Amino acid sequence: MKKPELMKVGSLLLITAAILSANPSSAMSLNDYLNQVKQQSLGLKASDQQAEASALSVREADLYFTPKLLANARVGHDGKESFGAAVTYDRLKMQNYSLGVSQEFSFGLQTKLMYAIDNTEVEGLSAPGYPSSVSFWDATPQLELTMPLWKDGFGRTARANEELVRQQNEAQKLGSLGQSQSYLVEAEAAYWNLSSAQEVVEVQKRASQAAQSILDYVSRKARMNLGENADVLQAKALVEQTTFQLQQAVNTEKAARRNFNTFMNRGSEEAVERLDVMNYDGLQSVAIPAQKPGNRYDVQAAAAQARTAKASSALSAEKNKPQVDLYGSWALNGRDEELNEAMKNAGKTEKDTAFVGVRVSIPLNVGAASDARAGALKAERAAEYSLQYKQFVQEQDWNNLVQQLGEAKEGFRLATNIVNAQKAKLDNERTRLRQGRTTTYQVLLFEQDYSQSEVNRVKSAALILGLQARIKLYQNSPEGGI
Repeated sequence: MKKPELMKVGSLLLITAAILSANPSSAMSLNDYLNQVKQQSLGLKASDQQAEASALSVREADLYFTPKLLANARVGHDGKESFGAAVTYDRLKMQNYSLGVSQEFSFGLQTKLMYAIDNTEVEGLSAPGYPSSVSFWDATPQLELTMPLWKDGFGRTARANEELVRQQNEAQKLGSLGQSQSYLVEAEAAYWNLSSAQEVVEVQKRASQAAQSILDYVSRKARMNLGENADVLQAKALVEQTTFQLQQAVNTEKAARRNFNTFMNRGSEEAVERLDVMNYDGLQSVAIPAQKPGNRYDVQAAAAQARTAKASSALSAEKNKPQVDLYGSWALNGRDEELNEAMKNAGKTEKDTAFVGVRVSIPLNVGAASDARAGALKAERAAEYSLQYKQFVQEQDWNNLVQQLGEAKEGFRLATNIVNAQKAKLDNERTRLRQGRTTTYQVLLFEQDYSQSEVNRVKSAALILGLQARIKLYQNSPEGGI
């Protein structure tokens, strides 16, 4: 073999050894990696924070039927001309204070209970029998009731608003949870991709060393005129092939390492410690799920979006209906120069104030209102179709996943059998070599066959682990590994 070729192979093996020698005694487990992803990944933190924010924002819907405190304070004056010539004044000074609560109930009733205190001071008063300055207090407890009968009849709009806010935030929460879960599933797949890539590099390194040994062996025999030049050419071709395969394995490992580091928010070229090797015995006993564990987060989010569209449709339908409200109010009135006396007088019913009425508002553009309602209904149906489609796709994806997992498991079983067969063949040939019944060249060729079978088993195992990680998308806890 030419010296440049030997240097090329030697350099490649040194690079490979450096990659694989990063503290092999303390391998990073899958759970260790996922914990670091959770602590360091900005993308995962963003999704988690958004999910928590949306979960808290769901409580906003509870505010629709929560009592509200009402308060008002106002101080001012009025200097405009008085009502007539009999009674005149220069200026009115006024103080208005009120405190109360209001609440809207889910069955539609809107209530307001207030207590108002007003002080009026009349300056420059000119009226028979009154001094030039008069000051008095008004105390007024008041109850107001409103009951919508058509538009927002019996609380339909309020309930739809509550449901709209709740489901919008629920959909955002589920979407963010889905992003977080998908991120961790992808991180798990990245872990096993790098672990398998590291194993393939190890296997290809041994295969390259074995190929070099074959070339050295046949070259010595050729120099002693004990072998054919064709064997040397074949061995050189084998060295080139294994060198190429090793370079491909190293490149694949580098790409897997860059992806691995991305999930931890680290530099793409940062060194990675040795990862756990795949548990081949455990993979042989992987169970294929009999049924789907649950719905994916994207399907749950689609269901929340369908409920959001339904609430939005109800709002649109109510908004364009004629308004017919029955309302009434009742107030007690107390007046005196002293505040305490005014408040005492407000407890008497002789001077109460009461009103009952009907409020009507009818949109005149009936066609536009009808089109708006039709549009809202179509949007609702569209959301339902989208949900049904997502449910259908989810079932298809699940069936494909189960089938692929079964096929991958069978492929792994066959790959393991091939490894065992190649190992037995290689061990037998080594025994024959010790007995002088075969050649070193033949043993080295069998080592190449064994190395290739190992590569196939590694790839089969990585496929199973990748598919197994995707099953977690149908669960609520994306932790794990085999």
